[in-house]
Amino acid sequence: MKRRISKIYPRDKAALTALGRCGHVDREQLGEWLRPKRIAAYEKDGLVERVQYSRPGSRDADRTAYRLTAEGRKLCRDVCGLPHLYHAQSPAHDLTLADRYCSLSPEVRESWQTEGDLQERFLSRLNQMADEGEWALAHHLLLQWDEGHISMPDCSYTVEPHIEIAFEVVTSHYGPDELEAKERAVEVLSLEYETERI
Repeated sequence: MKRRISKIYPRDKAALTALGRCGHVDREQLGEWLRPKRIAAYEKDGLVERVQYSRPGSRDADRTAYRLTAEGRKLCRDVCGLPHLYHAQSPAHDLTLADRYCSLSPEVRESWQTEGDLQERFLSRLNQMADEGEWALAHHLLLQWDEGHISMPDCSYTVEPHIEIAFEVVTSHYGPDELEAKERAVEVLSLEYETERI
């Protein structure tokens, strides 16, 4: 079968990066980089799948969103060099994440780190603490991590040289324990922290 997406341009790379970092991205947001015909080609090639997100209330509030398929995730890793793609969750959650991503300047977007990136940093930080003689604390934090008492935020991004913001989309399913687990991770990583409740 002949591929419609045979060459990847910088705009494709930017769109794939947004999908890889946010899970779901809506049609309007993808339009920052891709024309409708190009989005349709991605869909026909089986690289993205369309998801209709319906919010309570008026149908005018519905959004058409896209997420990477398994093949699309492979392409994204290959062409964008992203080691940790974001695991798509619900469209409501991920589109809030995408709203934040798309609100940032292209320069700030470059600093975006996914939950997987932050997890790698967290574990590296524990190794560093152990190497610096803080063995007991590193071990205690690792136990908390293993038991689910520490959990990474959705992402982080750097707005100024020494100001990195962790961002979490908080759903109605979050209880106090889940929120505390995120706060503990943010504290260990020495990040500023912002949340948005949906």
